[in-house]
Amino acid sequence: MRTIAFLTSILVAPFVAAQQSGPPAPLSPAPLLGTGKDAQGRSIPFGIPPYYTPDTPLGTGPYKAIMATDPSLPEHVMYYPAKIDAAGKLPIIAWGNGACIHAGNRFRGFLTEIASHGFLVISAGQMGHASLEVGPQENPAVTPPGAAQPARGAQPPAKAAPADENDPSAKWRSMRSTADHLKQAIDWAIAENSRPGSRFFGKLDTAKIGVGGQSCGGGLATQVAADPRVTAVGIFNSGSRLTTPMAAPPGSNADPAEARKRAQAQLEAIHSPVLFLTGEEKLDIAFPGGRDSFDYLTKVPVFRAWEDGLAHIGTYGAPGGGAIGRIASDWYRWQLRGDKEAARMFSGADCILCREPTWHVQKKNMK
Repeated sequence: MRTIAFLTSILVAPFVAAQQSGPPAPLSPAPLLGTGKDAQGRSIPFGIPPYYTPDTPLGTGPYKAIMATDPSLPEHVMYYPAKIDAAGKLPIIAWGNGACIHAGNRFRGFLTEIASHGFLVISAGQMGHASLEVGPQENPAVTPPGAAQPARGAQPPAKAAPADENDPSAKWRSMRSTADHLKQAIDWAIAENSRPGSRFFGKLDTAKIGVGGQSCGGGLATQVAADPRVTAVGIFNSGSRLTTPMAAPPGSNADPAEARKRAQAQLEAIHSPVLFLTGEEKLDIAFPGGRDSFDYLTKVPVFRAWEDGLAHIGTYGAPGGGAIGRIASDWYRWQLRGDKEAARMFSGADCILCREPTWHVQKKNMK
């Protein structure tokens, strides 16, 4: 297993750490959460990241980013570089949350990390209570190095929606985002780029637009990927099941054959490069969908990756979104900013993910 020192640097380093120079470090496995011990019995102090106010610049990219809202876009939360002029023109990314939870701060650490590399990221959802922000407390338990491995599937599920109406997060957990919210984000950003007086006036690259989402949000991104303005797609812990459709909910009249046709039509409408990233088959319910979607697509560049031991909840609660945060940032940097260094994560037979012992990679229509 790769060094404990590297894992510690990923999880314990301040969220505002500066981007390091030199060759990219290898990826870590799914991050360890809580407090554990290494193979020599030494304590590893992995704690819950501290809370920061929305206007605190964060992220490991060169343009530390903030989280903000705008009265003209009340159903969304934005992430963008605090020193907006330093990053050049910002590509636009519209995001949908896991479970389609309508809280734009839900994936704060992960989306802030992406934005810190020079993007305007707009998440569907109102600014929710701080308790909604994904953290280690909502990630699966991962056995510390040297400890006995649990049985497959033994990881606890993500935190369930609270039943207590007094819970401050309950309101937003009961609300759901739609594909229209992602389209609204794109429309708004393009309009703001042309509006004198806007904080984004002339500062956005409206020819470079990405969509993305996790789990249910990945389904929203798949729908919006047909938009001719979209030039890059990221589908995280999600995908369209075609060969092994999920059973219809009890009492549902859904026709599996019709559902499959709709899924195929959505995939056929994708016209730009797409990334599918999931956990392993026994731990991520989205694994079959990612596999089927990859197999079905033939006309666009497609990159698929999954990691041993990675569950459906991913690494989004780790600082900066953990390993998935780095992969996502590199994907959008490559596709939307033309960053050749970021391309090394995916491009070539010796790509960074290709060399990772815990990761599996498939590609179509790309080297």
